[in-house]
Amino acid sequence: MFTVVFLAALIVDGGIALNARARATDIAGQAARAAADDIDVAVLRGQGQVRIAAGACGTANALVSQYAQQDSGGVNRVTSAIMRTCATGADTATVRVTITTAPLIAGVLGGFPETATQTATAECGITAGVEC
Repeated sequence: MFTVVFLAALIVDGGIALNARARATDIAGQAARAAADDIDVAVLRGQGQVRIAAGACGTANALVSQYAQQDSGGVNRVTSAIMRTCATGADTATVRVTITTAPLIAGVLGGFPETATQTATAECGITAGVEC
């Protein structure tokens, strides 16, 4: 019986660890898109150019913080989501995110956290070298 419970815990918690990486990729992509979506309206109106606003990293950080609060229950619970870095240029936004999850059956395998870090970049346009 103990072996069956141990194997079940290993399978479930192993799946949670693998899922953490996919979730980190997802939130990094969403945060990069949120930052790239924050357009400097004054430059757009004055010069006709699309540029990412100076406060775009704050927008991305707010999205990462909301993610940790909204997704904190069940098998896919996230114990923390942290934006490690955010860099914006005129037409790109790069965000690096780390999420931490906890094992579902902590008593069997211990209470170690499972951490995944991913980076995503959102670019202007759908091909490189094309003006916005």
